[in-house]
Amino acid sequence: MLLRVRLHRLFWTEFIRFVVLAGAMGCCADVAWAVLGKVPSAAPATASTATPTRRLAATSAPRSGLYTVQEVLLETGTSVQEFTNAAGVVFAVVWRGPVLPDLSVLLGDYFTTFKIEMEQARAQGKRGSPASVAHDKLVVRSAGRMRNFSGYAYAPELIPVGVNISDVLQ
Repeated sequence: MLLRVRLHRLFWTEFIRFVVLAGAMGCCADVAWAVLGKVPSAAPATASTATPTRRLAATSAPRSGLYTVQEVLLETGTSVQEFTNAAGVVFAVVWRGPVLPDLSVLLGDYFTTFKIEMEQARAQGKRGSPASVAHDKLVVRSAGRMRNFSGYAYAPELIPVGVNISDVLQ
């Protein structure tokens, strides 16, 4: 009888530990997902190709207080760095990896500008890689081929005062 009571307590103790651990892991699994010009929020459930699997790092930039950098590893193996200003708004994103991330998700409201600029470039006969857009509200550079894509996008109007975007994108 005593053995049965001890086993019963052991079972419930281990069960409670499991539930607490699973709950803690569930809280940590809700990674932020950044969109250019927006405050990072929970990852979009509909963007399966762009859903991050885990947050890799969250570090302050050398010029503390001006911006922070966070890195997300996508399910595809592509790494996306998110640069947020002091207000928490994403002013730049950088990607590198085997698969091009879904730019409609990364660029958010800026995607329309990107699409229009790319259509105009194609109409002028410019095709292929690298894709480059230099607009007063958006700058994008994307290059690569299968298994080796890289690029960046930033909104010039959102760059914090005192930050050199060339230094950020290196």
